Amino acid sequence: MWQAYENYRSATILLGKFGFTAQAVWNMCHAEVSAWINSYLASQGAKTQHNTDESTTSYTFKRRKNKGA
Repeated sequence: MWQAYENYRSATILLGKFGFTAQAVWNMCHAEVSAWINSYLASQGAKTQHNTDESTTSYTFKRRKNKGA
């Protein structure tokens, strides 16, 4: 249940940029929300994995705190 709430909350925030209200997002089916989000990502130039044959490697960098600080 918590994961569904977090996904709904994230979708509401993102679709709010298009002018949708929280109630409008709640009334949408999953496919419609997904289509709007994919449309937004495409307009921002984001590439999905199936649009490219390149393999993607991600790295996470962390800073270490100084022990003396």
